[in-house]
Amino acid sequence: MMIEDWEIGELYWNCLRSSSSPEQAAEKVRDKYLHEFASKDLHLYLGTTKKYDRWANNPFVIIGVFYPPLNPQVELDLFDI
Repeated sequence: MMIEDWEIGELYWNCLRSSSSPEQAAEKVRDKYLHEFASKDLHLYLGTTKKYDRWANNPFVIIGVFYPPLNPQVELDLFDI
């Protein structure tokens, strides 16, 4: 899926500066999202663009990222009478 989000793009460019190849930079971005953001509630926002809306197989692109802290739901003891 194409990524239009500037934050992911900047992360890639920053990783590219400290990497020896584009593949290594992409691997660093992948690792960051799989490991560092694993402790957060990661959401990728999808949207469409007018250019691809009517004819593309998949007109959706990633347009934003939201990663608030992971807040597990508190267990409710409904049957504890």
